Amino acid sequence: MLVKPSWSARRGRRGQVVLVVDPGLSFGTGHHPTTEFCLEQVVLRRVARARQAFLDIGTGSGILAMAAARLGYRPVTAFDCDPEAVRVARANARANGVLERIRLSRGDVRELSRAPSRRHQLVCANLIANLLLEERDRIVAQVAKEGCLVLAGILRSEFEQVVNHYKAAGLRLVASRARNEWRSGALVWKNETDRRK
Repeated sequence: MLVKPSWSARRGRRGQVVLVVDPGLSFGTGHHPTTEFCLEQVVLRRVARARQAFLDIGTGSGILAMAAARLGYRPVTAFDCDPEAVRVARANARANGVLERIRLSRGDVRELSRAPSRRHQLVCANLIANLLLEERDRIVAQVAKEGCLVLAGILRSEFEQVVNHYKAAGLRLVASRARNEWRSGALVWKNETDRRK
């Protein structure tokens, strides 16, 4: 995947998905370590020709939802509590030709259902540690039994506490990366094998 600003003349390689995202007020240009980890998981966990639902909690610029839509996840759902982020994400999705493939709205992680009608094969929650801790049960409820939860936006010093909290809910860590002061991780249910391809 290549993420570039609109003024870049760089071209994608054959078979490479290209997303155009200009730096702005909304978080997510693809170069922050936490966003980068999430993007890699979106790519790695895509199973060709399979129907995989994707949920982006705290979408920011919409970059993860756009990547998921371009890679063939469906349905793709994304929300953010900041109306400006939703406006920017909508504009980015339109510019990248995927707006009609994303259910994009203003929403709050604190309002997620603990018993949703749909669970997702991939959930990305790139949020601050306090929110990840406080809303664990709502976030975990969104993950399908064969699904994966990607947690990011976590300081290294807070990562162990966050992951242990999610392990207590029945998940296990299958991938992790630390860079600078940040650490991110991917988790699956303890009784599931890691289905990454």
